[in-house]
Amino acid sequence: MDFSYLNHQLYGNPHTAKQPKVSICLITYKHENYIQTCLDNILNQKTDFDFEIIIGEDHSPDQTASIIQTYADRFPDKIKAYIRPENVGAKVNFLHCFFDCQGEYIVHIEGDDYWTSTDKLQKQVDFLDSHPEASACFHNAQIIYEDGTGREPSLINPKDQAPWIQSTDLLKEREAWFMATASVMMRKKLVKTLPDWFFHSKSGDIPLYVILAEEGPIAYLPETMSVYRKNEGGMSYTDSNKSAAFIYNRIFMYSKINEYTHAKYQDLIKPILFEYHLLLIGITENEHSFLKRCFYLWKASAHSPQKLQLEDWKKLFKEHVFTPESLLAYLNFRKKMNRFFGIRP
Repeated sequence: MDFSYLNHQLYGNPHTAKQPKVSICLITYKHENYIQTCLDNILNQKTDFDFEIIIGEDHSPDQTASIIQTYADRFPDKIKAYIRPENVGAKVNFLHCFFDCQGEYIVHIEGDDYWTSTDKLQKQVDFLDSHPEASACFHNAQIIYEDGTGREPSLINPKDQAPWIQSTDLLKEREAWFMATASVMMRKKLVKTLPDWFFHSKSGDIPLYVILAEEGPIAYLPETMSVYRKNEGGMSYTDSNKSAAFIYNRIFMYSKINEYTHAKYQDLIKPILFEYHLLLIGITENEHSFLKRCFYLWKASAHSPQKLQLEDWKKLFKEHVFTPESLLAYLNFRKKMNRFFGIRP
């Protein structure tokens, strides 16, 4: 994966440290209301080492680029900003900046999140320096709900969060999520190259953390040092279990993870793939078609981790096929067939 063709989009004349200890990979799009808070909390970090901030601004339709240019002009020794003249997409934007990071350690943050501790970087570096067996480390984070739900802020990790994370912890269920992106610090040497399939995976976090965990356990630091904003413009609202494209991409991703790990975790991954195939039954295109839902259930059955018995089929039909709409369609279909064959009710 070579993204050097985007290097000409570098803004200004930065002179960041040649060998920084840490690189902050900051990806931003439409974050004019948040980016200043994000940058201020990065620049306020108290460290005994050099760090750089690699920013990818993906041609936002608001003032995000202008704000970043102002910061880049003020802190050319810290900030290296790429201002895109056209939108390149979240994955390309991320990977270009990610591979441009020069630090021994990398932290990834999105422009609407921010850190709440000025010692965050120092604490994580100290931990990784003293624990060479760890591929990465992460800490707790607070979720702030700005999605109109009115929910109170909450913490991502529970009090009994395990101190060490293995690959199996990331594959116990689909969409396993307990590591806030902005909380993770990883060793660059372990991810300086990534498999080609990573580029085609819509999710970056899940496969990236599995790749890291395969190289060494990921440590948890029981301290809350960042905020994750859950808002209507965030990436968490771009994916839908009603979208065939999204579901097929998840099937692709977990299948590739299975290949990458040489099927070591196949017993965990097969049920996940089965669940995603079941989700295909309820995609928008199949909502009002009883026959299509039956067809996709049949396709999903081929991916079941165990042989389905009669009771299993009954349960699956009840849960995934017989929606009110499809049940009505089925009854109408049966009525027509009865009439065709001259069968009286």
